[in-house]
Amino acid sequence: MKKVILTVIVTLLLTNGSVVTAEILPALELERNSSSYVIPGSNRTRGWEFTVSENIQVTSLGIFDLEEDLLFAPGLLYSHEIGIWHAGELQYSTTIPAGTEGVLIDQFRYVETEPFWLAAGETYVIGATSFGDPYVGNNASARITTISSITYERTLTTESGAGFTLPSLERDFYGFGPNFLVIPEPMTLVLFGLGGLLLRSC
Repeated sequence: MKKVILTVIVTLLLTNGSVVTAEILPALELERNSSSYVIPGSNRTRGWEFTVSENIQVTSLGIFDLEEDLLFAPGLLYSHEIGIWHAGELQYSTTIPAGTEGVLIDQFRYVETEPFWLAAGETYVIGATSFGDPYVGNNASARITTISSITYERTLTTESGAGFTLPSLERDFYGFGPNFLVIPEPMTLVLFGLGGLLLRSC
């Protein structure tokens, strides 16, 4: 990863007051320019499938926010449902509100979740509704990278008009939108439940 989003210092009160540091990382980072923007034309869920190589803890779910630099329309134009599926079943979901209520971190607008685990060796799908807000494609002008414990498998979407549901149709191009923040396994037990503190401090 080219940079760390957040670094947190935590005092362990249950030990001898030792101080440790932990990093909260975006699952995926995006490099892009303006030529990669397109506007979704229908109500569907877009996302991506990934495999986890070590236990990680998710603290927040987020979506790409093109409007971050536009003074006349800051934030998201519409609210978006977002979730993570495992073995075809929706495991975790929330709604990212329109506007600027979500926390903007490096091109993505996040909302805090109750911290939850993704298990080593398992495959998951993350998806979010795309109607009304721009998303970005992985052509020559956009590139995505993931943290070492996550392997990007494939791009998935639903039929037009499907709304919020498991994306299962594979595409050879990427309509990028959803993302999430994670704590790698060594620090998850220490930081369990501190996701809100981390985001509110940004």
